[in-house]
Amino acid sequence: MNRTEQYFMSGMITDFLVVADQIFILVLLIAAGYIAVATKIVDPRTTRGLSGLLINITIPALIIASMQVPFTPERLVGAETLLLATGALYVFSFALAWAVSKAMRVPPAEEGVLQFAIVFGNVGFMGFPVALTLFGQSSLFYVAIFNLVFNVLVFSVGIAMLAGGRGERFDPKLLANPGIAASVAGFLLFLGSVEIPGPFIDAIDLLGGVTTPLAMIIVGAMLATFPAREMIGDWRVWTASAVLLLGIPVAYVYLFSPIFPDPLINGVMIAMAAMPAAANTVIFAEQYGADSRLASQIVFVSTIGSLVTIPLITTMLL
Repeated sequence: MNRTEQYFMSGMITDFLVVADQIFILVLLIAAGYIAVATKIVDPRTTRGLSGLLINITIPALIIASMQVPFTPERLVGAETLLLATGALYVFSFALAWAVSKAMRVPPAEEGVLQFAIVFGNVGFMGFPVALTLFGQSSLFYVAIFNLVFNVLVFSVGIAMLAGGRGERFDPKLLANPGIAASVAGFLLFLGSVEIPGPFIDAIDLLGGVTTPLAMIIVGAMLATFPAREMIGDWRVWTASAVLLLGIPVAYVYLFSPIFPDPLINGVMIAMAAMPAAANTVIFAEQYGADSRLASQIVFVSTIGSLVTIPLITTMLL
């Protein structure tokens, strides 16, 4: 190995350790949530209540706060670029999820779960904390826009995936949720250059600041409710997790990064593409009659795996 190669490898290792160090902070928060449930300091009912607090209050507050930035043509172009990149990513993810589920030849109840898990990553619970950790406060504006698209799709196409021909229809009322409302309101405030007055934005900032530790603690608490030995035995779970954690972000880099060259937008997109299966995969599977056990397995394995793959992906591909 010559000096140039040695220098390159040294730089790669240093970058990986820097990213891994930041992710390890989040891992410690996940561990705190896991221990809290394992030692019965927190029970599952409390975890559900905290999840409601996160989804309905702290994440919407974080979205509003992240969009309280000065309007500039550059930011508007960035938002448009991110919407296009998000659309491209989801079209590809839908096609890949369909192909993978068909190749596995699984029953309809399992097919919908596999497709849902591959397409819909944990961009709400983990997306905001990871982006904030890796890219700073400015990235949250774009993560909020990404989540707007995510929410629209998960409550429409996502339900259709899991319902699997059982006559379930999309209910437009599902789109009237705090995450979408906050995204739309925040974006309109951004477009109008409307600043929220001091005491109110300060309170919103404080609420939004709770999101990162609370989200990671909830992820850990959820993992503690899964029986670990039953979560890791199915080859389909490992295949779906590998596609989700590695296949999709790598494909984005080679297919779409050259089209959307903005480094911050690509960084956010790669990070969102590398997220594990959405935490609400299990809840949706139970609600719409799909295989909730398989959903639990994919959420467990992909979340644990992401603690290694996220620093690896963001170091190697950014």
